[in-house]
Amino acid sequence: MKLTHEILQEAATTFEERNKVYGDNWLRVGEVMMALFPEGITLRTAEDFQRWHLFELIVVKQTRFANSGLTHPDSIRDTCVYSAMLESQINPQTKPIQKNGGANV
Repeated sequence: MKLTHEILQEAATTFEERNKVYGDNWLRVGEVMMALFPEGITLRTAEDFQRWHLFELIVVKQTRFANSGLTHPDSIRDTCVYSAMLESQINPQTKPIQKNGGANV
């Protein structure tokens, strides 16, 4: 069994390795979301949160790909997987997620 401090040291090493490739990607995702949804959005149902989560993962992977100088194939593969997962949640009865203010997206 690993000790807590060993797990934290391994996590720090992983962070440092990934940060070399992705940079401070977590700081950029919010800016992208604000550009896409300047008025914000309203999530009301579990399905809304599910679709939003998958959409946000796609954005994270695309910004990571951009931060890698368009060279990190794992990010593109992950984008494909999350896109397929998201598409599987959409059908003719799917209600749009609403922008703040109540207007349909």
